[in-house]
Amino acid sequence: MRYHRWRENVFLGRSDFLFSKVPHIVAGLYALVSAVWIAFSDRALVSLVGGYSQYQHLQTYKGWLFVSVSALVMFLFLQSAWKAILAAYETALESERRLELALASADGGVWELNLAEGQETIAFVSPQLTARLGLTPTQRLTMDELLRRRHPDDVERVDHTFEDFIKSGGTRSYEDRYRVRANDGSYRWVHSRGNIVSHKDEIALRMVGVSLDITEQMEAQERVRQLLRYDPLTGLAKQQKFLSDIDDALTRMSSGGMLGIVQVKLLDLDRFISDSETLEDAMIVRIVGDRLQALAEAGLTASRVSTDIFAIATPALKTPEAVQNSMRQVLSVFSKPLQVDDRCVRLRFQMGGALFPQDGDNAHILLRNSGLALGKADRTADAGIRWFTEGLDTESRKRNDRLRNLANAVANGEIECHFQPIVDLATGQTAGFEALARWRRRDEGLVPPDQFIGAAEEFGLISEIGEDILKQACHAAAQWHAGSEPAPFVAVNVSPIQLDDPVFPAVVARVLAESGLSPSRLELEITENALANDPEVAAQRLTTLRRLGISIAIDDFGTGYSSLSLLSRFPFTRLKIDGSFVAGYGQRHEPTVIVDMIIDLCRHLDLSMTAEGVETSKQAELLSAKGVTLAQGYRFSRAVPVENAPALLRTNWPVEMEFKPRNRLQPPSGMRSCGSLTAAVPGRED
Repeated sequence: MRYHRWRENVFLGRSDFLFSKVPHIVAGLYALVSAVWIAFSDRALVSLVGGYSQYQHLQTYKGWLFVSVSALVMFLFLQSAWKAILAAYETALESERRLELALASADGGVWELNLAEGQETIAFVSPQLTARLGLTPTQRLTMDELLRRRHPDDVERVDHTFEDFIKSGGTRSYEDRYRVRANDGSYRWVHSRGNIVSHKDEIALRMVGVSLDITEQMEAQERVRQLLRYDPLTGLAKQQKFLSDIDDALTRMSSGGMLGIVQVKLLDLDRFISDSETLEDAMIVRIVGDRLQALAEAGLTASRVSTDIFAIATPALKTPEAVQNSMRQVLSVFSKPLQVDDRCVRLRFQMGGALFPQDGDNAHILLRNSGLALGKADRTADAGIRWFTEGLDTESRKRNDRLRNLANAVANGEIECHFQPIVDLATGQTAGFEALARWRRRDEGLVPPDQFIGAAEEFGLISEIGEDILKQACHAAAQWHAGSEPAPFVAVNVSPIQLDDPVFPAVVARVLAESGLSPSRLELEITENALANDPEVAAQRLTTLRRLGISIAIDDFGTGYSSLSLLSRFPFTRLKIDGSFVAGYGQRHEPTVIVDMIIDLCRHLDLSMTAEGVETSKQAELLSAKGVTLAQGYRFSRAVPVENAPALLRTNWPVEMEFKPRNRLQPPSGMRSCGSLTAAVPGRED
């Protein structure tokens, strides 16, 4: 590569040298040819002619011949040279037109600086460039004028870049971006590139280059940067910029300083938030954002972390009390009513906070821990600030550890069933059991279902766990006997995800075949939420299961929004009264109208009933008198391991009756009232 460059330079150098010597060469050749012609032509004439007069005539003709030939040769030479000059001129004009077109398309122009006088002066600037600044074609841009028009923030950097370039002697190209003020007061972004044109003795004579107007490009980049760093609706910083600002504040903080971060969740926005924000939602969020922007004067930094969650950080303070006092301003922002159109809106919100340095040494950890505290605040329904504690962090670590191990829980045989007895209120005999899911961890013991079932549904593990619970319950029920009485039936709670699976009926049929349990002894418990996604498809699957001889129960009846319509649309055979309605049943001042209405409804629809959450003998007596067939709850027993369940089948539970129940409802076809075994995947113990 170096050899080729050297050869090219040598060739170009020789060409330049020869081209510069052409006039001398032509003149020398002409003089030499003329001298030879004169010297030898005269001798030839003298030897050819005999007289002087004849010599004079021939000498004249010889002169005319020389002049004619010389003129012809010079004409041909000049004609060729002129054609080459015209071609080069036309090529130069075409190149100039192309350059002007390219620069015009790129919103730019050319310029030239004079460096020979020891001080840079502008020798030429394209009209395209001066027009961008609002100058007329007759106005000339001087170096002093250009320096005065530069943006103050760019002056030092541009001067440093230009000085380094001049010191380099043109060994590298000049390139820089800066802003120049136009006549209308606005600033235009310019991207300039150039290089030095030196004399043969390495003296810098001038600098030439091009400049492009990149204002639109820079403004577009700034808009993108703003969208990435700031929320377009509120103007508040997004999470990444918020974290960066807090880390910068922590770096500058003196020893002993404290800082608090609070996350606030607007609970009322749950009604409006969807894939796109509604008009009312946008107005509420914008008003909250404006109020948080005003807190900047007090040194607080705010961010919109997600659709309905905001984060606010205090400045560096000395004591926890000072941090809490600063956060009172945040409380006022959210507690003060909002004027939305003509309505006065009062928001409900939850707050969780974390302190530096107790709860974290960087912004990311502080934001994470304030989020954990916010989660606790949601569950406590506390309108104040729930501050992070070490216990919250321990609980979060435990939950994350459970999530990592949950995927292998079924394969490792860690999911097991505990059974709670269900009692026939007429005889006091154990009619069956509800099987409750438990997770037996080696280092933790039994984990209740409310601490892992939700996570199993969230991470797509509930189908595997639900099928495992179904297998355990069916195999256990197939082994149980009730003496001379018919064997108990089994009811299994189905999660919404299981019911959404098209192969679920086939899974149930396979489990029944493997366990040897008759379909007439199986009952599936369905919650109202499991039917909400696609009611038509759910109805078809439940009908298929019903045709197999399996009974269908609706669980937690009365806690949803469409209970009455569900009873008429789906093939239910049993209804389970939710424990929240049974809890106060029979107390002196507690109304019983809801339970009584549910019982009357089941009587008219010919549905059997099971009451959950029975805790007192009085409740059992009243429910039995109203016609409720079965009951379960702490009045009888808590859940027991599978090996202890057979003994409970032989237990005679004391059910004292003050009066004989009337109009007792009969169980669904193919099932007896005192034979029920229920296996619940959600695992609620009543």
